[in-house]
Amino acid sequence: MSGRQLERYLHYAIHGEPAPRAPRRKARRGPARNWRYLAWIRTLPCAACGTTPAQAAHTGDDGGGSQKASDYSCVPLCHECHAEYDNGQESKGLFEEASGVVMADLVRRLNHDWFAYAAEVK
Repeated sequence: MSGRQLERYLHYAIHGEPAPRAPRRKARRGPARNWRYLAWIRTLPCAACGTTPAQAAHTGDDGGGSQKASDYSCVPLCHECHAEYDNGQESKGLFEEASGVVMADLVRRLNHDWFAYAAEVK
């Protein structure tokens, strides 16, 4: 008999009622992570200027927390473009206007291409 089982048995023997159960812990799930997707993004040229190598730049909203957004919201950006894009919340819109890249559309396209590619590979 394990320690917890013994405690429950003794509680029942002494009090005549089952011991209260501990509340279930809620599973905390963070944003989706996929290192293969990030590696694939890094093989693509920069979405703004076309240079390589590119970094995986997270574009999604982090929900106000300290975590990064889902890996599936990443786009390929070179170091200079990534730094310019991450320069502040206002700069994200200015970056999209200046580069002519609509990040939401690009993320959808990349996700579509990735999941089609991943289905072929399996």
